[in-house]
Amino acid sequence: MKLPETLCTQTTLRLAFGVHHAPKPALKCVIRQVDSEAQALAVSIAAGSHKLDYIAACIGKSRSYISRLQTGSAPIPERLVMPLCAATGSLLLRQFRDMQEAIEGVTEARAVDRLAAMLRDAA
Repeated sequence: MKLPETLCTQTTLRLAFGVHHAPKPALKCVIRQVDSEAQALAVSIAAGSHKLDYIAACIGKSRSYISRLQTGSAPIPERLVMPLCAATGSLLLRQFRDMQEAIEGVTEARAVDRLAAMLRDAA
C-alpha cells in the first residue's frame, strides 16, 4: 500500500546546545591574572560549572580534545575561540588572546624603534 503524498515521516530535530545568551566579558582584574590560553579556557569552564561533555557537544568536538585544550596539551586554534566563548558564556579566552596580541605588537614596535635608533647611531 502506498502512502499518500501528504503524509511523510518526521525527521528528528537535534537539541541546540550552547549559545542561549551572548558570552559576557570578563573583568579586567581576572584577565590580567590569566597566564595562558589553556588557563583562560579552564577558568571559563569552571566559572560556568560546565562539564567537558557539554562544551564538546556545543562545538562539535570530542571530550578528550576539549580536555587537551584545557590542559594546554593542544593549542587552541583561532577558529575555535569564539565557539568556545559561546559555549562557556565568557569572553575571557578572546580577551586574553587580544591582550597578548596587543602586548606583542607593542613589544615588536619598541624593538623596531630601538634597532632603528641603534642603526642611526652607528651611521
